[in-house]
This record gives sequence, structure tokens and C-alpha cells, in this order.
Amino acid sequence: MLKPFVGIYNHGSSDAAVIKPLNSKGQKAIAISCGINPRYSIDPYHMALSAIDEAVRNAVAVGANPEELSLLDNFCWGNPNLPDRLGSLVKAAEGCLAGALHYQVPFISGKDSLNNEYISASGERKAIPGTLLISAMAMVPDIEQVVTMDLKKAGNLLYILGFSRDELGGSLLLETLKLKGGKVPSLSAQARERALALHQVIAQGLVQSCHDLSEGGLAVAAAEMVIAGGVGLELQLANLPSEALSSLTKLFAESNTRWLLEVDPKHVEALENHFKTSHVPHAQLGHVSEKAELNISHQDENLIHLTWAELDKAWRGHVLEVSA
Repeated sequence: MLKPFVGIYNHGSSDAAVIKPLNSKGQKAIAISCGINPRYSIDPYHMALSAIDEAVRNAVAVGANPEELSLLDNFCWGNPNLPDRLGSLVKAAEGCLAGALHYQVPFISGKDSLNNEYISASGERKAIPGTLLISAMAMVPDIEQVVTMDLKKAGNLLYILGFSRDELGGSLLLETLKLKGGKVPSLSAQARERALALHQVIAQGLVQSCHDLSEGGLAVAAAEMVIAGGVGLELQLANLPSEALSSLTKLFAESNTRWLLEVDPKHVEALENHFKTSHVPHAQLGHVSEKAELNISHQDENLIHLTWAELDKAWRGHVLEVSA
């Protein structure tokens, strides 16, 4: 069984939960994951695609098979009798169709919650941001091969699978900086191939830990792995598979279908050969270090230097008190 929180202090956010029915025979289990980001509602079509991609990549990150996966939708919207609300709802539904067709997965159920509106003190009618929650259920072939997101061992290497683009629309970075604009993440034509390639290397036992890149992009995903594992990361962005991007965008872009993978050096050749054969973008970004801190550089420029305590305080709001 894989719980929602993992790591040395059980406070790292797992990408998915994995359960195995009581008294069931064999090693098969079920992964349950989700994808949601109402900030992307500025582009409801791509919000739907992104929510599907997040649900799929979260399930695949723990070891689920993307070819044995099903989806559920949950729409929370305003009054569909109003043209703008109905138009954005239709666009989101079209995104659901496109995402399901791309990943070749069915929607087996869903629900909606409409008319989420209120009248402000000034008499103005306001609706909540159109919000779509996508839930995924997927088969895990072997519960003994489930992968968690916490870093495991100093000396292991860190890889990225996927391609980074100039996609900051609706991102956590822009919200934090109180900025608007940018493109909401799109869905790569190669998304399904990347998910299959990752599942295959996990099934071969080549991955020690895995974490998807979502809100906050690469920088936040790396920080979460450090927080959960209690060890450090030394990363270099120069080799990141990407468009021509600024360092800031490389750190915080929220492009879909990307994962960070911790790999034992003895498995590097097999992993790289598989990804090259599968023609999926990937690169070694750095390594796991004994010193519990996050260091990210771009060529000779140090971009981030934060200790585990600083990261953990930012995550919890206070420093964890560890008993001896």
C-alpha cells in the first residue's frame, strides 16, 4: 500500500495512492490519482488537457500502467444558462474528449456541480473559476515495484523525462508575483509515448524514486523530493531539454508530461538506452548529495541554494521538531 504522504517523516506529497484489496491473490494493485488546476481556467480547453495529463502522470509515477487506466471528471462551474459560462464549459468538455482520445483511456463516470455563483455587495453576479477535477484509476502490475517520490540515496543520479516550454500561463509563479499572461501548458503529441516509456523503466526496476512536475515546475518538484527524502540535490539546468528559455522559466514553467527520476548509477546505461530507443526527451540534471540542501545552477550561475530546514519551513510554515 502507498499512502498519500511518504518520506522519512511521512510528509512528502505522494503522486498517487496505491491500494490492494484485502485477501486478494497476486501482486496487482490499484493506483488512484488526480489532476486539477483552476488557475488554468483562463484557457478551459487546455485546463482540461492539463488535468488529464496530471492525473495520468501521477498514476504512472508510482508504477501504474497507462494502458490500463480509466478517468472520471468532476466539473465545478457557474450558471450554464449564461453564454460565457456555457462556452467555457463546452471548451473544457472538448478538452476532455481530446485528452481521452490521445491517451486512449475511457471516462467511466463523473459528476458536475453547476450554478456556483453569488451576488456581491455591489450587486454584481460572480461565478467561481471554472474548475475541473480529473481522477484516474490504474492497474499497478506489481505492488512490490511501487515507486515513491522521496529521494533515497546520495550518489544516485537525477534525470528529467520530458520537454520544457515557455508555458507560465496560470502558473504558481505568476500568481505569487501577482502577474498575468503567458500560455497555459499544452499537451504534447508525444505525451502517451513518454508515459509508456516511464512505465516500462519502472517495471524493469530502473527507477529509485519518481516525482511529476506540476505546480511550481522543476524547482518545486525538486524541493519536494529533498523535503521528503532528507538528502540533497545538486542540479545543473544547462542540459534541460527545452525551448530557448530564461533560467526563471526553466525553473518554474509548468509544461505537462514531465517527471524527475532518481536512478542508481548501475542502471543508467539501461535507462538511457530505453529512452533513446523510445525517442523521448530526457537528460541527466545532477545527483543526490549527502548534505540536505537544494542547489540549482545554470552554467556558472547559482540560482537556488536552500537548506532542508528552509525548504521544510516553507512547506509546513514551521520547522519540524524531530525527537532524538
